[in-house]
Amino acid sequence: MELYIYDRDMILHGVIDEINSLIWTRRYWSAGEFKLLVPFTSKHVSLLVKNNLIMKRGDTEAAEIRYVHISKNSQGLEEIEVQGKFITQWIGKRIVRDQITATSGTQDILYRIVRETVVSPKVAARAIPNVLIDPTDEDTGSGKIDYTSEAFTNALLAVETAAKAAKLGFRLRTDVKTGKHYFSVYKGRDLTADQTENPPCIFSQEFDNITEQEYTNSVENLKTTAFVGGEEKEGVARKVAEVGGSAAGLAREEVFINATDIVQEYEDDDGEQVTLTDAEYLALLSARGAEELEQYAETLSFGSKVNTFANLIYRTDYDLGDRVTCVNKRWGIRIDVRITEIAETYQNNVEEIDITFGESLPALLTQIRQITK
Repeated sequence: MELYIYDRDMILHGVIDEINSLIWTRRYWSAGEFKLLVPFTSKHVSLLVKNNLIMKRGDTEAAEIRYVHISKNSQGLEEIEVQGKFITQWIGKRIVRDQITATSGTQDILYRIVRETVVSPKVAARAIPNVLIDPTDEDTGSGKIDYTSEAFTNALLAVETAAKAAKLGFRLRTDVKTGKHYFSVYKGRDLTADQTENPPCIFSQEFDNITEQEYTNSVENLKTTAFVGGEEKEGVARKVAEVGGSAAGLAREEVFINATDIVQEYEDDDGEQVTLTDAEYLALLSARGAEELEQYAETLSFGSKVNTFANLIYRTDYDLGDRVTCVNKRWGIRIDVRITEIAETYQNNVEEIDITFGESLPALLTQIRQITK
């Protein structure tokens, strides 16, 4: 394992090959992260400084050092611990200052969010150098939706929310030769057992490609029906859209979503005044509701530690974002799920792969954000 260390201008400063442990976590619709432990040496001290970038040999995903810790234990062993996130988190340095309203494919909406906040915003000082939209992306086939961004929301949160609703992945792909970082939107392959287009990928202890498994199915956060309230004007009845109204009885779980930031009259990018019809306005409220309901979905998670010496080869037979089939006959479980997270662990010259299939339980911050809406 070799780690290449660059500065923010993509100037190579050195290579680290003496590694105690590395956990490199890739995520489909959010920024990944890493944790690295190396012996204390003058070389490592000079390379592992905040804001430097780390790339694995032959990879295109870069991570930024955000945390450095040096320690010495009672036996005199000195170590350097560094942590950070993939540079996709740079998008989170910006907010969506000018509200985005569009009827378009989700892929184009994601491009627009990043273009207007990071790549070429109206105010030049807001641009992040060397970040571009990837011109080599394939069309993901995402259908048209009515979209309105939340007022002054964090740009990365806006990207994550829209991507998750459309089941699309995103990343910043780094070209070390040019020093450019390309925002890319992609869709994982369908490798499930019943499809015939691709060779199927089946994870099962029966095939000896799984060493450990844990299964979670939770409706703790489930909501099926959303009432979405629009802008509030004195003397005017507030417009409310209902999403997911087909659920009934005990199966119906309701939530109210406050969408006062979606207005019926606004000024477009050309300075023209736009007034939406009631139908158009309710469609925007409904789109917000459908997007938010994704945050309240039933949670299905199948965490597994993969045997890397078995029949399936990582990044060839399966990769982040692919939909695969997971089987545990003893538990009576067979599900087709997406690979949403992969944690690569390197320790003592041994590589382990931990995979999260489906969606993990919401983090506490996500739950708090949902509660306060």
